[in-house]
Amino acid sequence: MRRDLLILSTFLAVAATVACSDPERTGARFCAELGEQAPLLAGPLGTPDEVDELVERYRDLEKITPLAIEEEWTILTDLVEAASDVDPSDPRSQQDVADAAYKAERPARDIAIWVETTCGISMPDVVGVEGSVPVVTAPQVAPTTTVDPSATTSETTGATTAATTTAGATSVAP
Repeated sequence: MRRDLLILSTFLAVAATVACSDPERTGARFCAELGEQAPLLAGPLGTPDEVDELVERYRDLEKITPLAIEEEWTILTDLVEAASDVDPSDPRSQQDVADAAYKAERPARDIAIWVETTCGISMPDVVGVEGSVPVVTAPQVAPTTTVDPSATTSETTGATTAATTTAGATSVAP
């Protein structure tokens, strides 16, 4: 009887965890959804309904955002929401959005880099925050060895060995 209760309680705990868990937060799923939504994340927005739809798109993407950029995406989503609620006649409201935009600048760059390198998609600009960031990788340069032409053969061989050991390069012996 006790064993049956233990099995039942374990089963119920697992079922509750599965039922209440977040959707799958994989990069592939996020990239696929973002690929479909990216054109709709850019402005201009002309009506309050379009603004509300934009906020909803960011919130929907937030639900499947990979953990690697979850915090950054939340900050960006909060900015979009704050911008949707701004009162143009209230200087305090305008300042709040400006502060949120400033706070979201680095996270927006981090998201753009992650999205461009992981998904191959350029992020649109968000409320004055640049989204698209060129991703630059350093060129791969093979190490080189320079041998003094006036050196003797034994000095050259020693230089070649030392250069090969320290730089991982092979030089031509005379």
